Amino acid sequence: MASLIKRIPRSTDGLALLGSIAAGMLLTYVLLSPSGSESLDLALYLVAGSLISLAATELLLRNRIVSGTLRLRQKLVVASVFVLLIGFINIVGLSALMFVNSDHDLPLLVAILAFAGGISLYVAVRLASRLSRSLETLERGVERLAEGELAARVPIESEDELGRVSRSFNLMAANLEESRERQRQLEESRKELTAAISHDLRTPLASARAMLEAIKDEVVSDPSEQKEYVERSLREINNLSDLVSDLFELSLIDAGALTLERSRTPLQDLVLETVGSFEESARQKGLTLSVDVEEQMEQVVIDGLRIRRVLVNLLQNAIRHTPADGSVSVTARDEGHEVRVEVSDTGSGIAEKDLPKIWSRFFRADESRTRMADGLPGTGLGLSIVRGIIDLHGGWIRAESPRGQGARFSFGLPKAAG
Repeated sequence: MASLIKRIPRSTDGLALLGSIAAGMLLTYVLLSPSGSESLDLALYLVAGSLISLAATELLLRNRIVSGTLRLRQKLVVASVFVLLIGFINIVGLSALMFVNSDHDLPLLVAILAFAGGISLYVAVRLASRLSRSLETLERGVERLAEGELAARVPIESEDELGRVSRSFNLMAANLEESRERQRQLEESRKELTAAISHDLRTPLASARAMLEAIKDEVVSDPSEQKEYVERSLREINNLSDLVSDLFELSLIDAGALTLERSRTPLQDLVLETVGSFEESARQKGLTLSVDVEEQMEQVVIDGLRIRRVLVNLLQNAIRHTPADGSVSVTARDEGHEVRVEVSDTGSGIAEKDLPKIWSRFFRADESRTRMADGLPGTGLGLSIVRGIIDLHGGWIRAESPRGQGARFSFGLPKAAG
């Protein structure tokens, strides 16, 4: 018995149980009001009865049949009957010790105990039925989830422990469903990326190979034509080199391995220098290239080479997509907590339905916005790289294309290091 008492859970439930037994013993002692000679006998009986009752309860709870195979309703009924039996035995014991009148009080107490037992059985059955329905509903939800139905949800019928379990189950199912959707999108993106890479690698390779084979097989014998074929082959190879470089940089961004070399940088000088390097390209295409930079701009903590790459990509896109006699403008402003740069053009613009997609890799809206000035296709990775670099700086970037007004790309950079 001592070993069973020691195994009583030392938790809040265990303390509540011991407190209830102590309170019951005290109440019994007060109500019976034993005389001096009877006090010791009653105290010994109450202590012994409590220990025996507690040991019997532990044996019942640890019985494998009761704790394992019985259904919830059956367990509660068994528990109610057991409690009634313990109460009946204690009443009989008190009667045997002459603390209860066996002729009058004992039948009355047994009758009251039987009435209370019926009520407790009714409550146990009703409560067990409600709990069973909730658990069966949760069980069906778990089975549906296990079968792959990630849209399975269970109703939340209460705010108790079962209600919290149901809420947690719904949250888990929602997370799994969202995870599967992300996995599906990633798989589709992977397939699209593989197909796009294969196409973008195969096309210039096939073109360069055909032209070089034509020279090798002397299909083209005129020196001027041979020179033109060699130059076109070199352009295709350069395009391949750019594609490989872009893919490598994107892989670093995705892996979180792209390291920024931050330093305090005068952004106005960076913008003016970068725009100046495109003046000849714009002039040859007949474009007006303008720049408007605020003179007194506070220095920002950035990776100058990476931000220059952002500006180069945006300017290349703007010049590439703007027809002759058009214009490209660049502005830079100090907004207080950040600096804002904008690159706008008067080109063909971007369809509204395509604006959310332009940051996707290898996305090309239409042929007019995918050809470079020399006729070679762009890699379709530039804007993905731009967004990745801006994100690493803790900034923001967005694209707008008002109808008939070309395209406008703007980004902001925080002045403090992110």
